[in-house]
Amino acid sequence: MASEKTEGAQAVLDALELMRDMDKPVEERFTPDFTDHDPAEGQPAGGGGIAWFWEQFGKSFTDLERNVLEEIVTPTKYITIMDLSGTHSGDFQGHPATGKRFTVRNVQVIGFRDGKASDRWGSTDQLGILQQLGLA
Repeated sequence: MASEKTEGAQAVLDALELMRDMDKPVEERFTPDFTDHDPAEGQPAGGGGIAWFWEQFGKSFTDLERNVLEEIVTPTKYITIMDLSGTHSGDFQGHPATGKRFTVRNVQVIGFRDGKASDRWGSTDQLGILQQLGLA
């Protein structure tokens, strides 16, 4: 894994860890004006919306694995390129579990402000997931 961390990056890494803690209230993890620039279909707005999506995705693929290929951390951004893998073990976009595994490329850019996630840009090969699961 290639990793580049600029001075002041630790605060973003700490905020990233907090953002991923699903046991913490949304208000502690996301700014009130959090914007997801690439929301999934049917995803509610705000930090609660992305938290909802991650929870749903985690129920669909209970053994998710992230193989980080590149990581860049600045005082305000976390940027990652990874291979995302999982086994379809629960309902996904109206499709019952197939038991099939997928691996696709995933790119995320998450902005942070005041120790909380403030916005997100992301790209995941959703068609690749569907094709590998035999659903497209």
